Amino acid sequence: MRCLLSLACWFFVLCISSGAAEEQQHDSTGTLEIDLVFPRNETYSPTPMFPLVFSYRNPQLIPLLRPFILYQIWDYNDMGKSISNSYVEIPSINVSTVNDTHFEYHLLRKFDQEGKWFLVINFMWYNCFEDPHGISGNKYTIRENDTSASFVFTTKGPSKHIDLVAATSNKNCSSPAGVAIKLQDTVKTPQSDDLKAEVGELCPLDPTATEADKCDVTMDLSSASSISAGMTSEVCRYNLTRPEGVDCESLKEKESVGMRIVFGGTTCLAFILGALGYIL
Repeated sequence: MRCLLSLACWFFVLCISSGAAEEQQHDSTGTLEIDLVFPRNETYSPTPMFPLVFSYRNPQLIPLLRPFILYQIWDYNDMGKSISNSYVEIPSINVSTVNDTHFEYHLLRKFDQEGKWFLVINFMWYNCFEDPHGISGNKYTIRENDTSASFVFTTKGPSKHIDLVAATSNKNCSSPAGVAIKLQDTVKTPQSDDLKAEVGELCPLDPTATEADKCDVTMDLSSASSISAGMTSEVCRYNLTRPEGVDCESLKEKESVGMRIVFGGTTCLAFILGALGYIL
């Protein structure tokens, strides 16, 4: 009886601690490094699942700098033909649990053919600066900042899936794309500024930005596998647009096993709670 009561108490505490939303604390100084990890200025095999991968180092600064990325890809032999045009939103992360490097990816579906492609990337963020002519007497004004990078990459040869671990293992590349934003101070966001909705409660004050000069971000097997699984899940979601050469059956088997584990855990929990209710 006492053992069951103790078990119930510990279970209750566990649920409360995991379900409660803790106020996230973040650093107000440091350097946020954002890099394009893949592709590089190299040649790759055509593939139905071509990833565009970005890394964020020191991601605890993301809630303050709120960076986002615009990108566009053209057919190099026909610059009037845009292949892909989109943006990477501000990453939503839990700053108390995120690892040192956070990855974001976009799945591109049009690179299952040979070709030469021109990629342009804009890294963007907002910050405050001291403005003697500030609106409504505000000492600070919000402005948009950006830095850009561009290069050519090629798809050629037989179709096969991208090995992100191998493709990012070399830290030397001819066209690095990224930015390091150094944040030293923050101020309270001026509420009369038209751009106040683009920043948080605190606004970065005059951070300095340096363009990347090398490709020093590599991917381990765990991160690469996570991206591969995410892309596979995305393309297998719809039968009509499912590309050839993608193994959706293995994904279904893994999801089925996951559902059985969840169901088994739920059944066990229901049994424990039912037993406790009967005994008490």
